[in-house]
Amino acid sequence: MGNRESVMSNSWMERYWHPVGLSGEVRDQPSQFMLLGQRIVVFRSGNGVVAMEDKCPHRGTALSGGVVTDGKIACPYHGWQFNSHGKCVHIPALPEESPAIPERIRVNCYNAREEYGLIWVAMSSTPESFPSWPRDAWQNPDYHTFSPGTYMWDASAARATEAAMDFSHFNFVHKGYTELADGPIIKPYEVFETTDGMQYAYEDTALKRDYSLHFPFVLHDTKTVIAEGEGITWSEKTASQEGDVTILTFIATPVSDCQTRIFSFIGRNHSLDVSDSVMAEGFDEIMDQDRIVVESQLPVEIQDNINAEFHQRCPDAASLVYRRLLSEAKHKRT
Repeated sequence: MGNRESVMSNSWMERYWHPVGLSGEVRDQPSQFMLLGQRIVVFRSGNGVVAMEDKCPHRGTALSGGVVTDGKIACPYHGWQFNSHGKCVHIPALPEESPAIPERIRVNCYNAREEYGLIWVAMSSTPESFPSWPRDAWQNPDYHTFSPGTYMWDASAARATEAAMDFSHFNFVHKGYTELADGPIIKPYEVFETTDGMQYAYEDTALKRDYSLHFPFVLHDTKTVIAEGEGITWSEKTASQEGDVTILTFIATPVSDCQTRIFSFIGRNHSLDVSDSVMAEGFDEIMDQDRIVVESQLPVEIQDNINAEFHQRCPDAASLVYRRLLSEAKHKRT
């Protein structure tokens, strides 16, 4: 991780929950992550997962270089200690008879929780709703969900998410992998806004694809086989049957305005005797195909001006709604 701050102008994103790392990446001792261009230090304590600004208020040193003892993190520079609420509780250089440490000496703390094998952080004190998972696939015994990996892209989170939402590129970028069964011509489909994002569905002769976006960057693509033997829901190694469901999840974390970490998951109610490694074959290649395209897009951020790029009402229907939601979120007063 870098040692210099790069604060993003997109402060509106602070209202939302973002995963900063996998559960296994956070231990009892501090770990540094980047979110919205800012350093975050995360560690486990008796109160659960703690996330705070990775900067000591004394001299700006990264607290992630220190140690955690009894739930308190100590700065590596002068040993100042902060509890899990960010309050400074000990300054080693002061004698015991010194006055109480002022309340204002504290580190900014953030909301943090552990769900779906991820550590989530919301920088706002009043965050928006927490994302849910389709079909309760993490708890439902009929489903098995795993992560094929995480990916770092030199792109904005909005551009990356828009690419994951867009199925009209399948027959060009992912030829031989996830092509639409009926060819590249896109039939009309409806997009519905929800209380926390948007939903839409697209059906061809092989698969029904149900997309649900928990705004702004958590996307689930639920693929259901509707023609036996015709719709491979993911792995070419597995013959499909009507009713097979595969949930592809794509979560884009805005590390900075031009870098995004993507957390991916594959859930399924079929082929449970097939190893996860077999089910994930080809996934890295498909992600890399998308990465090459998205990293080439200019400007890096999606523009507020809808006329800055050309759109087609039918194939770009989901993107048009998404871009409007982005614009509204950026200008929403809190």
